[in-house]
Amino acid sequence: MGSRWIRTGAAVAATLLCAAAAVLSAWVDARVAEPPASTIGGVYSLVYAATGALLVHLRPRNAIGWLFVLTGLLQALSVGGGAYGGYGVDVADPVWPLAGWAALVGSMLWLPSLVLPATVLVALYPSGELPARWWRWPVGAVSVGLAVLTVVSSLTQSAYDDTASGPAPVDLPRSWWIPVAVSAGGAVLGGAVTIWVATVVRLVRARPPERQQLAWLVCVVLPLMLAVFVLPDSVEWLILPLGLMVPGAVVVGVVRYRLLGIMVSRALVYAALTAAVVVLYLAGAALVAAALGRTLSPVTGAVAAALLAVALNPARTWLQSAADRFVYGSRRDPVTAVTELGDRVADADEAELLPAVLDTVTTALRVPAAQVLPPGEPADRAGAVAVPLRVGGRDVGALRVAERHPGEPFTAGDLRLLAALAPQVAVVVRALELTGSLERERDRVLAATHAERDRIRRDLHDGVGPSLAGIGLGVQAVQAHLREPVDPRTGGLLTRLRDEVDDAVGEVRRILDGLRPGSLDDAGLVAAVGRHADALAPSVPVRVIAGELPPLPPEVETAAYRIAQEALTNVVRHSGARSAEVGLRTRDGRLEVAVADDGAGFATGDDPGCTGVGLESMRARARAVGGDLTVTTGPDGTRVVAGLPLEASR
Repeated sequence: MGSRWIRTGAAVAATLLCAAAAVLSAWVDARVAEPPASTIGGVYSLVYAATGALLVHLRPRNAIGWLFVLTGLLQALSVGGGAYGGYGVDVADPVWPLAGWAALVGSMLWLPSLVLPATVLVALYPSGELPARWWRWPVGAVSVGLAVLTVVSSLTQSAYDDTASGPAPVDLPRSWWIPVAVSAGGAVLGGAVTIWVATVVRLVRARPPERQQLAWLVCVVLPLMLAVFVLPDSVEWLILPLGLMVPGAVVVGVVRYRLLGIMVSRALVYAALTAAVVVLYLAGAALVAAALGRTLSPVTGAVAAALLAVALNPARTWLQSAADRFVYGSRRDPVTAVTELGDRVADADEAELLPAVLDTVTTALRVPAAQVLPPGEPADRAGAVAVPLRVGGRDVGALRVAERHPGEPFTAGDLRLLAALAPQVAVVVRALELTGSLERERDRVLAATHAERDRIRRDLHDGVGPSLAGIGLGVQAVQAHLREPVDPRTGGLLTRLRDEVDDAVGEVRRILDGLRPGSLDDAGLVAAVGRHADALAPSVPVRVIAGELPPLPPEVETAAYRIAQEALTNVVRHSGARSAEVGLRTRDGRLEVAVADDGAGFATGDDPGCTGVGLESMRARARAVGGDLTVTTGPDGTRVVAGLPLEASR
């Protein structure tokens, strides 16, 4: 804690030095017709140093705060040195001590104070550390080149003439300092271009919120560089507002995206916004006074500020509301929060429903985390707040939100907003709970159905079927044993008995054939057809081509599978094909099952029942669900196409 306050004290001392430089420059500007100092530069240095001091206090080890302090100090030394040196050499009588040296030192320090925020700050932002080790080279080139360029260009008569008259205390020969300055300027330019190009790449690749933070900074740094190095001197007044937007962008990053993990209080945001308004007012008033050739009087300024405060009271109210919304979210507008929650519930997918609801809660309350606890789980945790979730008199859990940061209790407004959101969250939790229960019950019923169906199939196949077949064989044996002329009545009874047994065996086979294949339930239509095709691959390679299919009624799905299965069986048994293809797709609101082969085909006049092709069986399956079946055949192969409805026939 001690070292933190020492660092904060150093940053505050630098800020006070900047304030003194700003006051000195304003004092000189009011007394000199063509002042060497710049009040605008004084305001610039003060804002940067104050922003840096704030960041240093909140995060002493982060480099961004110290870079802001350094930028403010460099600008303050430039402004203060120019004011002291210019006035002390040209106006004061006698000449002030060391005035010439002060003018010399301050002549070029404005350069790094403008370039550092556009280069080194961009490289360090938003984490305060370089993104990778290789970034040290361009940052080092800019830092060293800028230091050398500032020093050698300051030790010249031309730089001194911009601040004070007379011979400079030090004047380096042009043949010496120009090559050094050109080399240093090249290093600065090369490093700056590298940093900006790499920053654009970072901006493209970055993920939120880092992308938004970088975008804020880039959008204010680029206009600042254009105003400083490209635009003519007539628009020099643009430098101050553009320069002030750089710390403004960092403040936005802190407030909106919690940069550096800083939690900003409402009072701090309100104070910063108020200070921004005051600074803008003073800067505007000073510019107007300078344009009219007058000096801004403190009394006049105070009266004008009071009148302006009254006139801008609606703006103050808006600023306060904006500060509340930035820091506390929707605690004062629960209706908006509930509406946003409803919108998220309406738009989110089922799998993302609960995360979307919790995200809305954390955003509305400006808390780092929220979670739903199952019923019976302890909700107490230090600093956290939990509210019960109930629907229809049933306890469905608890909604727990974490504390914003240690030591900040939840207010009555927070608790009211949480109470307004809890019923909406409870409905979502209960709906998801019912959905999960329904899915589990459906799976259980399907599993039981599959097991019962398999049992019936086994009983018919291994029990009733063989028993009937055995009875039929026994009847045949009796008939063979009674070849000698027997009683006609007995012979007729045996024949009738054998026919009855054959019919019963056929009925068992029909029942087995009509049971829904288990592979359809296990893997679906496309995969089941694919499995059957793989089983036939040793005889005929079969390719399965399937489009996106909608959910199908069970009877349609079974018919499609049986038709494809029957058609492929015919291909293997009768076509002599070298390959076959199965197509499954929707066309004109119907499911199309197409089986084609490159076999020899068959005569169209043949009776399918006699040829063993089984076309009537496939047609019967198609008609049973309201569909149809067409067959085309020739020397190049056969194509069987079944058109089945996507909805079950009633």
